[in-house]
Amino acid sequence: MPSLSVRVETATLARVHKRLATLLQQATNLEPLMREAAQYMLNSTVNRIKRTRTAPDGERWAALSDITAQLKGHDRPLFQSGGLLGGIRIADISSDGFMITSDAPHSSYMQRGVKKMRGAFKSKRPSPQVPARSFMGFSDENVRRIGKMLRDHIKKGGGE
Repeated sequence: MPSLSVRVETATLARVHKRLATLLQQATNLEPLMREAAQYMLNSTVNRIKRTRTAPDGERWAALSDITAQLKGHDRPLFQSGGLLGGIRIADISSDGFMITSDAPHSSYMQRGVKKMRGAFKSKRPSPQVPARSFMGFSDENVRRIGKMLRDHIKKGGGE
């Protein structure tokens, strides 16, 4: 007569339990991962400004207007004194997230653009006077890399 038998060894169950407990602990202790991800995003944002001169979605920034390039003495968007680039920093890290910010006073104008402008160079055109040149945000590549960091963190037990 055919039969089927199952045997569970307690030593095997103990190893499985220990591994599951480690995975659960690492899944709830994400601060080391967030520290790594925040540093990665800081570097990515700085490199985006220095090298690619693109928004997180990959779109090239609008060129400077002729008068702005003339006033600045060059035609590189988001570069004047280095204050914007130097002001980007990690503002907060916790086990459930992180924040990258810019302390430069004009960073929000660069990120979102300016619709109305006052002063000697005001134009009569209805289009934005300072187009948005988004430099903060997550690209598709950033999302993939941070997802991989998360998988690796949990896979290797979260050890640093």
